[in-house]
Amino acid sequence: MIDLHITSSISEELIWQNQLKEWCVAHQIIIDPSLSEPEIHEGNKKVVGVAAINQFLKEYKEFMDDWYDCRCDKWID
Repeated sequence: MIDLHITSSISEELIWQNQLKEWCVAHQIIIDPSLSEPEIHEGNKKVVGVAAINQFLKEYKEFMDDWYDCRCDKWID
């Protein structure tokens, strides 16, 4: 489960929300105007800042794509 802590509805944060919905990722949006930067919490992992969140989501998507990728021909010698 991903908890996305956002400061407001700036365009970058709306993009993240839409990505998580599109990817069907279990997530929760928490609006906290007291934060200086947006955060993502996944288990014990905490990612802070726009650039770090963008990198986290990029890697998360790559992991998901690899997980669902067809493996039939990858193991043929």
